[in-house]
Amino acid sequence: MELYQLRYFARAAAYENISMAAQDLHVTQPSISKAVKALEKELQVELMRRNGKYCELTHEGRRFQARILPVLAELDEIPAEIQNRRARKQIRINVLSASFMMPSLIKKYRETHPDVFFTLLDRREAINWDICIRSTLPEVFFSNAVKLMDERLLFACKKGTELAEKERISLRDLTDVDFIVLKKGGSIRAVSDKKFKERGFIPRISYECDNHYILKRMVEEGLGVAIWPEYSWRRKLEEEDDGSGICLKPLDIAEFTRSLYLIRQKDVKLTENIEEFIEFTIDYFDMIKK
Repeated sequence: MELYQLRYFARAAAYENISMAAQDLHVTQPSISKAVKALEKELQVELMRRNGKYCELTHEGRRFQARILPVLAELDEIPAEIQNRRARKQIRINVLSASFMMPSLIKKYRETHPDVFFTLLDRREAINWDICIRSTLPEVFFSNAVKLMDERLLFACKKGTELAEKERISLRDLTDVDFIVLKKGGSIRAVSDKKFKERGFIPRISYECDNHYILKRMVEEGLGVAIWPEYSWRRKLEEEDDGSGICLKPLDIAEFTRSLYLIRQKDVKLTENIEEFIEFTIDYFDMIKK
């Protein structure tokens, strides 16, 4: 598929009107229709239902629109970002894990570097970043990266429940207990699924979401239990009286951890301030581990 085809489709989808999209892009209506048809032929799905100059997105069309809009937006930002980076110090971080920890990390760094401008992303498909913070299974390694920590995964439940009274949780305690899990694709779900499968334990998954803020609130409401990273969701085991309504306990599973990495952008010479921030981040995580 060609870039112009994606742009034509995105504009037509935004207006739901071929004529208006053509006018905005300064091209002919047949050019847009031809581009959309070419995409549909390549993808082998119907993206739009056309009625004259009007068009309506199909279900597959809306899914396709949601996937390409962030990519197109990032491409559009590149020229301006290149110019801005020449004029000021800038660090672009793609934060795929440990998002709760980033504000305090950046705040501490800016105490001595107030002139540095930060751009924070949270997109797996993003390419326009300098460093990326992400997690993985302990046995997986990233090239051009440094491991920040191996982070223990804990069991989370509502305070005041029977499970909250236990010192340590075994899988036998979790039979017929409702689980709230994150969607597949992240390290927490991957580690949990792997460890549970190794032990022949099948959790009763009653809720699945893709947002840890929602997951946290659901645990607080007593809708179920969850797996919770010790540091990157900003709740250590010893912080029992934090007012959150959530109780964290260790699970009786050996090496129940995930690994946090800082990944450098490949084949790109990083500026001095980015290299300095990388060293600061490594030291910051070392301090947390100690």
